[in-house]
Amino acid sequence: MSEPQLNLGRIDYLNCWPLFQQLPAILDSNRYNLISGHPARLNEGLKNGEIDISPSSSMLLANGNSNDYFILPDISIASLTEVRSVILLSRLPLAELNHKTISLTSHSLTSIFLLKIILFHFQELDPDTVTFTTAEFTPADHLKDAALIIGDQALKLYHNPPPGYIVYDLGKLWHQFTNLPFVYALWIGRKSAISRKSQSIIDLHHALTEIVAALPDKLADLTTAALAELVNTAEISPPQLLTYWQQAISYDLNQQALTGLRLFYNLAYEINLIKQVPELTLFPEN
Repeated sequence: MSEPQLNLGRIDYLNCWPLFQQLPAILDSNRYNLISGHPARLNEGLKNGEIDISPSSSMLLANGNSNDYFILPDISIASLTEVRSVILLSRLPLAELNHKTISLTSHSLTSIFLLKIILFHFQELDPDTVTFTTAEFTPADHLKDAALIIGDQALKLYHNPPPGYIVYDLGKLWHQFTNLPFVYALWIGRKSAISRKSQSIIDLHHALTEIVAALPDKLADLTTAALAELVNTAEISPPQLLTYWQQAISYDLNQQALTGLRLFYNLAYEINLIKQVPELTLFPEN
């Protein structure tokens, strides 16, 4: 008897596009049901059981019952140095953001916590003096002191910032302070799905590792296809997209990435962003 379909979350950003574009060629699309959305939307889907497994914010594990979830080994969405698609646009240098207002995206808790660690731990700003609001940035937001932006919009603004703003790449800042990669998303699954869909989870993991291993030779061809399919909503050039995939995005979850992830959790705990450092449970394929 075949297993029921795997409810699979898909992040609607260019950082995930190469993986999902190639998935149907390796894993029968009848085996899974795609549910698309931004990271916060996928987090909710995992929490409420709508989604079985998804690339999802690494902070999900620290803001819920981590015992409910497992993570796929080997695979993540990370940056080794700069990331380009998680940025702070600021009218002022970071050191001058005390007594200023920063607009936060509602789409990614991990990026918000990363920003706060950079500001309050590494830059040692006073958290009592910085005001945060929640709103998605638009070019008409001329009065904001600074704005946190993620995804394809951030990638566009990284290359084409509006006049009067400084672009701070949060992945680059993290690496400057820690010399470690930063893990934005893990492939997180619900443990409740294992008993009914374990083979589908195993096959998904094998498919993803196969795709990642072959990516370096395919990215140039995928660039043209991605911009044509997405009608270039990011408004970037093919060379900019190619270097983004080649230089900014890493899909590995190796020991360096895990060290960076654990440091992120520990720092978030130290400055009271989370109540506990989560345990990481890798999916057992045996």
